[in-house]
Amino acid sequence: MFDIEAIADLEGALEALADQSASRASDEQTCEVLRRLTAVADRVAGLQAVWLEQMEERRSHEVEGATSTAAWARRELRWDVKQSRAAIAAGRTMRVLAAVGDAHRAGEIRRAHVDAFTVALKKADRVVVEAAEDVMLEVARLCEPAELRAQLDHLVEVSHPEDLDRAYAAGMDKHDLQIARCGEGFHVTGFLDVVNGTRLVTWLTAAAAPRDADDTRSPAQRRVDAIGDLAAAALDHGMPSDRGVRPHVSVMVEAAWLAGEPGAQPPVLAGWGSVGPQLFDYLTCHADRTDLLVDGHTAGPTPQADVLNVGRTHRLATTAQRRAVHARQGGVCANPGCSGTHLELHHALWWDRDQGPTDLDNLVGLCPRCHQLVHTGRLSVDADGRRGFVFTRRTAGRIVQIEDHHRVRRQRLTTLLRTLRSARDPATGPPRRLALTGT
Repeated sequence: MFDIEAIADLEGALEALADQSASRASDEQTCEVLRRLTAVADRVAGLQAVWLEQMEERRSHEVEGATSTAAWARRELRWDVKQSRAAIAAGRTMRVLAAVGDAHRAGEIRRAHVDAFTVALKKADRVVVEAAEDVMLEVARLCEPAELRAQLDHLVEVSHPEDLDRAYAAGMDKHDLQIARCGEGFHVTGFLDVVNGTRLVTWLTAAAAPRDADDTRSPAQRRVDAIGDLAAAALDHGMPSDRGVRPHVSVMVEAAWLAGEPGAQPPVLAGWGSVGPQLFDYLTCHADRTDLLVDGHTAGPTPQADVLNVGRTHRLATTAQRRAVHARQGGVCANPGCSGTHLELHHALWWDRDQGPTDLDNLVGLCPRCHQLVHTGRLSVDADGRRGFVFTRRTAGRIVQIEDHHRVRRQRLTTLLRTLRSARDPATGPPRRLALTGT
């Protein structure tokens, strides 16, 4: 029999805490109270979802004269319909994914994490989410909900690659750009599809980068200045007569996907994410092609695509080397935790100080800020001997290695998905692609 008085103990503990003045707590106690209060609040939110979902299943709301669970929650809890439905859905998710439910009730993850699992269950097959539950729970325990959503989106992309082309087609129907006089300037609004949006972001990232260490302009001001410079250049020199200018964006695709192997990672448009076969065909129809032979991933603490060496003896990297570094790092800064996409190549063994070679194994892509940290001694990067790199920093006189949890989890997830997809559907896979260029 359920003991309804158990909740009285919780209420009593909260009252005892509320009776104490927060101003009397030390700084250390303030930090500890916030951590523990958040854990308690997370557990309470999990219990609310479980009980509300039970009310929905049993129709317990009818005992108190409510027509629905949402109506009861609006009257008794002052919840709106959206909040009630989200809690009910979270309760169902906790029942379907038992480990997720246990983690939420234990205060290890938050309601927002459970909501991310709920969305994934709607988009992907239940068996796919269940198979990846342990890996995704590790992400949820260590990361904010946004990171979990990104990883779950990747799960959906690999398990349902056909949805990528549907999303691309839907985006094409939303084209819009409005520039209107507003006070002392202009107000710009609109919506760009994947291709045009990625082109703009790719150009703007490079054009709006700080010019030097003394550039004090805000990021927003640098972007406005870059667009102004582009417009001025176009007006000064005229518009290009050839409308067939090749796009300067990067699309990375695995040979396994081209061969139609089950569970292969869909093509990735740098600056956007995964794309489907139709958009891939369009992007590569008139694009330059660079072939890179990759042998899985490096085994070091910062795993990345293991690209074969295409080095040379000169200081400056070749175009092929730059593209190889960009591809193996997924277009982002190699420093763990950094998401910068404007990359500068750095010699792990410095060219002038250490006589380091300009070989792929010695080249790492860093954003300007991280590159400056290396050259000021605040960040160190060394080859790990396994075709990857190790990042370290000094903290309180100690050298601390920076763990790349994101790339490790991403690699584990990719391996898991490929194994799962092959086991479920060994005869079929992504659409077979025979060439990188169209007709």
